[in-house]
Amino acid sequence: MIRTFSWISIYISLFFLLLMSLAWTEANGFVSNNMVELWAKTIVQVESSVPFKSTDSFYPPVPYGLSLVVQLALRSPEVPVPFLLSAMLGALVLVLWYFNLRDNGFPLFVSGLVIILLSLNAFFLRSISDGPQSVLCILGTWVFARGLVNLRLTGNAPDMMKVAVGLLVVALSDSFGLMLCLGALPFMIVAARPSMIEKSPTGYMLAMFYPVVAAIGSLLFVNMIFDTSLLPNPSEPSETLRPPNHALLLSGLGPATLVAVFRNIKLPRLFMPLFAATGTVLGAYFLNNVYKVEADPALAIAPMLSVLVASIRFWPELPLRGPIAVFLVGFCLTMSYLVLQDTSHTETEAWRNALRGEPSQVREPTEHVANFLRAKSDIMVDAERNPEIVTALNGIERLVVAGQPAYDWPLEGGLPQARHILVPRQDDAKVRADRVLRRFPQLKEGSLPNYRVVYQNAFWRVFERMDE
Repeated sequence: MIRTFSWISIYISLFFLLLMSLAWTEANGFVSNNMVELWAKTIVQVESSVPFKSTDSFYPPVPYGLSLVVQLALRSPEVPVPFLLSAMLGALVLVLWYFNLRDNGFPLFVSGLVIILLSLNAFFLRSISDGPQSVLCILGTWVFARGLVNLRLTGNAPDMMKVAVGLLVVALSDSFGLMLCLGALPFMIVAARPSMIEKSPTGYMLAMFYPVVAAIGSLLFVNMIFDTSLLPNPSEPSETLRPPNHALLLSGLGPATLVAVFRNIKLPRLFMPLFAATGTVLGAYFLNNVYKVEADPALAIAPMLSVLVASIRFWPELPLRGPIAVFLVGFCLTMSYLVLQDTSHTETEAWRNALRGEPSQVREPTEHVANFLRAKSDIMVDAERNPEIVTALNGIERLVVAGQPAYDWPLEGGLPQARHILVPRQDDAKVRADRVLRRFPQLKEGSLPNYRVVYQNAFWRVFERMDE
């Protein structure tokens, strides 16, 4: 009973702490693209009066499914569901880390201080701000790392399932999770018990990766049937880093993690799986540098936090174990902010400025056009390519979206009949992707028969049908 009460109290406290950090950055004008896209998708699916016809993949399915459940429960498009979900999952991760340390002999004060320092880490807060998919990726990596160590120690089936479940969680929660699964391939042999590899190496690898292969194969089949892509198009260009920049970014979490891992170098049963977990995250980071699945390198290295926590948990029971754990986590906290001072990634830079209290002007054009449209209705817009309009208007009751005849008919060759048409103006990538602009390219030049421009700003252009 006392443990349950402690669990709930700590969870609620951490939840509000993380929610406050999200509210602070949002008040200063920062909301990540992933947050906006996920929020808009759930609003459209739940609030639309007709079945929404999507042309984009709804991968990854886990955060999308959880968001739908919460949106259905709340039934209010004004509540930022991804914010709540991200804070809830982040608090869950921290609570699990706390009780894992407590169950393995760490004092109450040390465990609490370690968790507080982790919750303030810039990489962790950046993952929280990116959305539930990044938080689930951290959670899945921790389950995977713990499972690797326990599997080496015991060889039991439940620990084998932990490894498989961890890989499955990251694969179905974030596009970058696929890089983690690929990065784990060579290191699964390093982490395995020699007896397992000797008896059945094929069976061992199949048991680890079958859930991931089956899940991704099913998604590929569904996407093939509906002629969509498994991975959505990146919402922003990836950042290309030079080797010195990579080294600087890796110094945020790498040194402390390596110290914790190599402390057990004389104990292969601990060192090998922890080394494999570290290699998995590093391998995924460098694979991402090739395939550009995750645009922000800071989010690509954030799962290393999970490996750090797992390595600290297996630190030998020595008198200075607690102070060393606090020092390592505190060092990572300091380095995380120093490292992210140098980032040139647009979204992380905007998040960093918002965290400092510097207001961002990026959302102002969208807020201005939303204010202009609040008194209007029958607005044709590509909601999938412009999700920020859905969230700015707090719903789709004024919009004409995919699935409605007034939207589908013009895109299939007819003439538009909507009272208003809203299209993006500045972002070239968004202009090329917008289906309304592809169907009526003359809108890009500010003209369309029977329509006239009634509002425009740096990002948007609104057309209104002229009455004959």
